Parts: sequence; C-alpha cells; structure tokens
Amino acid sequence: MHVVSFALATAVSYVLGVVSSLIFPVLGAPGVSALYVAAAIYVPLGIWMGLWGALAGFISCFFLGLWPSGYTPIQAFVWALADFIEALIPALFFKLLKIDPDFTLKKPKYTKLMAVLIVFGALLLLLGVGVQVTLGQAFGEPFTTFYVYTVYIGSLLAALGIIVSIFIGDPKTWVTYAISGILLASLFSGLWGAGSLTLWNFPPPAPPEAFYVIFTGWVIGDIIVLATVGTAMLVTLTPLIKRTGLYVKGWWS
Repeated sequence: MHVVSFALATAVSYVLGVVSSLIFPVLGAPGVSALYVAAAIYVPLGIWMGLWGALAGFISCFFLGLWPSGYTPIQAFVWALADFIEALIPALFFKLLKIDPDFTLKKPKYTKLMAVLIVFGALLLLLGVGVQVTLGQAFGEPFTTFYVYTVYIGSLLAALGIIVSIFIGDPKTWVTYAISGILLASLFSGLWGAGSLTLWNFPPPAPPEAFYVIFTGWVIGDIIVLATVGTAMLVTLTPLIKRTGLYVKGWWS
C-alpha cells in the first residue's frame, strides 16, 4: 500500500512541479517557481507518510531537475535534497515530538469559520492562479492585478484561519505545523535549493549573485502555498488519510 501511494504521490508532485516551474518561473533558475504549488503537497506528505513523503519529494524534484530544468544528474541529485528537506522537517517534528496530527476543531460551531478562512483562502489563490495562467499571461492587466490581489487576500485569510485554529483546535498540532511545516520547511528548503543552484554543486548551474533572488522567491512562494493550499489539504484530507492504510504512524510504516 505504501509503495503504491508513494509512487502516486511522486508522480503528482512531479507534474505539479513541472507546471509550477513553467508557469511562474524565477528567471535564471530553471525549475524554481515563484509560486511552487508542489510544495503544498510535500509537507502534507511528510506529515502523513513520514520518510515515504520525503522520498517522494526528492524523486519528483530530481526528475524536475532533469526535465524541463536541464540539469545534469548530479546537479539534479544535489538540488533535489531541497524538497526532501521540505517534507522531512515537519515529519521530524511530528514524529519526534510524538504529536498525532489532529486538524479538527474542538469547538464544532467554529468549523464554518475555519472553512471560510482556510479553504476559501486556498480556493481564492487557486482562482487567481487560474486567471493568471489563462488570461493574465496573454492579456496582462487587469488580470495580473486580480491575480496579485487574490494571492494576498487568500494568504491573509489562510493565516487568520491558522491563528484561529491554534486557539480552537489542537494547539500542539497547529503550532507544530505552523513552525515546522510552513516556516522552517520553507526556510531550509529555500536555503538548500538556492545554495545548491548558486554556491555548492558540481558545478552550480547559476551564478552566486543569484542566490538572494532565488532564495527570496523560493521561501516566499512556499510559505504562501503552504499556508493556503497545504493547510486546506491537511484540514480536509487528514481525517480520511488516517482512516486508511495510507497513513504512516512511524517512519516507514
């Protein structure tokens, strides 16, 4: 069961990575996206599937590095550790702290409020992405401005939803997720990803001066998609995942 779900997760992650890198590229850094939607899957996979999820992130990123990014196998291997790290960090926190991920609310009457904030925030962001892809890139304004505002508003709603959930949900789950699954995962993944493209690789495919541009775009984009789409996935799918054989209580099983 875990091997099958791992293979499916890897394939989906790769497709999302390719689409994100082609639609929202960071100039001078093939494979890097200013809005890397695949990141929204890596963290939930790490929380749900442990090392299987981290491995799915690594392999999907490795193939993304080969195509369409055009890196050599060794460059892609080193770079792909960034997405392994992104899924590994929340997995480490949840496993080592022995936290059972519970994204439900203790006060059911607030469920609709959380749904509006988190799920609507994610849907708003995805709507903006869809408008930008179908209309903004071809016609520019006002569609590009609409896209920018939906990203900002969707992110704000999701952030408010996370804050509210800390107080009306399981605080251990939500605080651990916010710190490890959004902030630290984005930061350390971006640090390794930008560094492996500009400072350490065999050889680095991008110049050293591009580090800060890549790092900034990587981290901000990942925080946005994790706070919105990633959080919505965890809220809606975690109860279902935990009732099936897909959920991994340990590292591998």
